[in-house]
Amino acid sequence: MRKYRRTLKRTRLPAAALFAHRLAELRTMVVSDAPATGDQALKLIEEILENVSRAHGFNDDGSMRRYVMFLRGKELLPAETLSQIDVYTDTRNCLAHTYGLQTTAVFAEEVLDFAGDLLKLLGFSAEQLMTSRVRSVRIDDRLNTVRDLMLREGYGRLPVIDNGHVVGLIVEGDLVIAQALAEHRRQQLADLTVGDILPANAAMRLAPIHADATRDEIAELLRQPGVIACLVTSDGSTNTAPLGIITHADLLYHM
Repeated sequence: MRKYRRTLKRTRLPAAALFAHRLAELRTMVVSDAPATGDQALKLIEEILENVSRAHGFNDDGSMRRYVMFLRGKELLPAETLSQIDVYTDTRNCLAHTYGLQTTAVFAEEVLDFAGDLLKLLGFSAEQLMTSRVRSVRIDDRLNTVRDLMLREGYGRLPVIDNGHVVGLIVEGDLVIAQALAEHRRQQLADLTVGDILPANAAMRLAPIHADATRDEIAELLRQPGVIACLVTSDGSTNTAPLGIITHADLLYHM
């Protein structure tokens, strides 16, 4: 199994995040609509295989069976994984050509688990996991502006920039404390800047990480005390512009 992980480590799976989100959505459907869930889970596996196949040079009309044949020839996935996909291919064909035949909840859950294992086997990089639209604030921004931004666009945390460098992460709790202190001192949030209330540990809340970092490396950083998010940059430091941000919630979608 290890040699396949090394082979696939550099694989770019642009739709990885989308696949993981769809998988999470399908898991919520099993109880209410097992037949539809089973069908969609099989389709999801086919789309994952298509994405990987085309990333490695497959450029013909495809099907689940043809993707498996291509991947078997490339030795990109373990033989036991491809053999199980053969079973699911036959099952999908049977469902498509047998009137009234439907998948059960047990089967749907099995296929969903397999799809999850397949995504884990293919691996994720930080670039594939991150939220790429990174909204940040400047250290001299007024707190009322930052508060309004968070409320209007639903941000719970925002990187803070000072002279082109990321110097920390401001979170909702900081604003709540600042609001209480301002009221006690009969001040307005407009009188305060981000720099005025940014706590000393704000920089420790963000762990910089390289865009090619693996999911396991990201998980290890997010386990560290005080770390709220990983900041993805081209060189793995806070000295370059952020490419994206990864929180515990982003990682949860890919469990």
